[in-house]
Amino acid sequence: MKKFMKLSGFLALAMALATPVFTACDNDDYDTQQYKGGVNLNSFGPSPVARGGELRFLGSGMDQIVKVSIPGCDDITEITRVSAEEIRVTVPQTAEPGHVKLHYAGGVLETKTMLTYSEPISIESISPARVRPGTSLTIEGEYLNLINEVCFPFLEDSVNVYAADFAVHERKQIVLTVPEEAVSGIIIISDAKEVPNTIKAEAETEIVLPAVESPLDLSGAKGGDAVTVKGTDFDLVRSVLMPDGGELEFSYSAEESAISFVLPDNATDGAIVAVPASGVKVAVANIGIAVPTELVANPAEGIRGGQEIVISGVNMEQVVSVLFPNVAEAVEPAEVTATAVKVAFPEMAQSGNAVLNLKSGKTVEIALSTAKAEVTGFEPAEVAAAATVKMLGRNLDLVVAVAFPGAESFEVTPVSAAELSVEVPATAQSGAVVLTMANGESVETPALTVNAPECANIVAVETEELLAGEIMVVQLANADKLTAVEVNGQAVQYIVNGDKLYINLPTSCGKGTVVRLLSSNGEISYTYDVTPATHVENVIWTGMFDLGNWDGGGLRIDKSALEGVPAGGKLVFYLAPYADAQVQLNDANWGQQGDIIDVPADASKVEFELSADFLNAVLTTEDGWSETAIIVNGHSAVISKIAVEYEQSLETTIWSGSWSSGNWSGNQDLAWGAFDWSTVKAGSMLRLYVTPDVANPADDWWCVALRHGDGWNALPAPTPDQWGQPVSGVVELVLTREILDDLIASGGLVITGADYTLTKVTIE
Repeated sequence: MKKFMKLSGFLALAMALATPVFTACDNDDYDTQQYKGGVNLNSFGPSPVARGGELRFLGSGMDQIVKVSIPGCDDITEITRVSAEEIRVTVPQTAEPGHVKLHYAGGVLETKTMLTYSEPISIESISPARVRPGTSLTIEGEYLNLINEVCFPFLEDSVNVYAADFAVHERKQIVLTVPEEAVSGIIIISDAKEVPNTIKAEAETEIVLPAVESPLDLSGAKGGDAVTVKGTDFDLVRSVLMPDGGELEFSYSAEESAISFVLPDNATDGAIVAVPASGVKVAVANIGIAVPTELVANPAEGIRGGQEIVISGVNMEQVVSVLFPNVAEAVEPAEVTATAVKVAFPEMAQSGNAVLNLKSGKTVEIALSTAKAEVTGFEPAEVAAAATVKMLGRNLDLVVAVAFPGAESFEVTPVSAAELSVEVPATAQSGAVVLTMANGESVETPALTVNAPECANIVAVETEELLAGEIMVVQLANADKLTAVEVNGQAVQYIVNGDKLYINLPTSCGKGTVVRLLSSNGEISYTYDVTPATHVENVIWTGMFDLGNWDGGGLRIDKSALEGVPAGGKLVFYLAPYADAQVQLNDANWGQQGDIIDVPADASKVEFELSADFLNAVLTTEDGWSETAIIVNGHSAVISKIAVEYEQSLETTIWSGSWSSGNWSGNQDLAWGAFDWSTVKAGSMLRLYVTPDVANPADDWWCVALRHGDGWNALPAPTPDQWGQPVSGVVELVLTREILDDLIASGGLVITGADYTLTKVTIE
């Protein structure tokens, strides 16, 4: 701990003079506050004090004192204001004993006790004015026999010299050894009492430091270089530091008055400093680390992934790794010499400047260019959409995706560097084709003329909204070539009327429905987003079946008719009763499932709800010889048709599981590319299914909040900042175009909030 001028002793006395502060419990009769506010004097000292010494006053409002009156001298206006509770003044040499007055705007404070004076301690000289640590310093003056401490300036903790260590301690002289930790500045002497008398020297004393005539210039230095620096007083050096603060091992030569050290491999530009015991840093050298120059890469162009390249130059041994464009991790060279490095070019690296990372932390760059796919011609020179075209050229084995004008990009698997055959999309237009390579770089081909397809193809879709279970009407070209239509891989019914094609879309259609036209001279496929049917009605049996009087033998319905039917759906019987009819449903082993259905006399149909238990029972029961799910039995009715009806939800689940929000943690499973928000239509409904994790959800606070990935900032309006206590357990948000654009541009969706569990996220 720094003991500079024994200030700690003075503070201890100040605390002793101050009344301690206590906190009384439920008792306002006691006031133990030391400083009551306003302007009040609590204590002053030291007394006796040395003339020329420092006198201190403690109290409240001390910063309001404008002058101090001491008998025998002019009013003192040069006041050191330490704080609102402490001021200090220097006692003039003409001061006489008496009461001291403190003047402020509202009046005068006077000390209760008289100020008295100690012997007139003084400093006449300190020599030498420039002194080495560890050598003798002489202080001449008066009444120095009363001095018990000499205080030197220090950068950090002090090591002041006490009377016990004085070599000479007389009335007119003190001789002592200068501490190694001392720095240049004003020396102070003190009697080291609890409230010390202190006397400052008038002039600074210079403490000798290690020195050089001028710092050594180490421009172009390298790690491993040996350095010798000559100077004066280098025997005082205790450590040598690099620019980054790293400490070097060094040796000292008294004969040469020099220090020597070796530069580390990770040396950086800046000043190398010698540090004596005082901690003062003295620059002895300025380093400028060498970097590779005259760089040449072989090859520098046409580079393929995995290919070894050689980068030659000067100072190449400084290279530790190479960072290539489009590759996150730096690559360590396979070989490093003073003149060259050998390194493998990563598969995903792109054209641009490769960065050479050096031992010193510096970097240098060199331009490299990758091999590019190049198309020199097409076979045929003009091609019909939906036909195959062959691209001829070089480096075509690097291509992983192709995009024709007017069509989406699609992946390809090349088999040759010289040619690439691809099927031209049905919607392709004339123009340059974009070839994307495995490393993400793209190039354009010369323009290709794309003509209309020669097989039957869709010119335009005339149906405004495509609905599952409805008819899709399109304008058709080359209708005479059409032989079949498939939707999602299944053949469907269709009608051709002139240039119109009517397609029956199955009820199972949805987003990404593929319509395939097969022709006598080829085929072509199109992808459409179809609105799924919300109400599904599938006829699973038609005919005439008389139940008789429980003796009809049973009407069997196969399991395939019920597979995929959701619980809550209905089994609908279309029938004609001829008496008080009933319908009974049995599993494959004639075990009754569900209640017997009573049929009203005037009914044309009856319904039976398909529960989860019912569906599980009939779909898992085996009779050992058939695929029967239900055996229909009963009496007094003729069944003409059986159908399955259910409502198909348009909700698409994009996340499910069990995630606890805790206290504002974040679910990022739909952020940072994990979900493609560009596929969502504006106006869609986002739903979050949540369960509160609090004891009383209606009263205890919990909330759901939605943010985008970048900085977890709020989504655009009308998104609320948070949904507080959503009682239904479902949070809904209409995804406007502005919200979707924000999600696409800002890192997707982050789900956060407090004290709930998320189980499902859907979009409808």
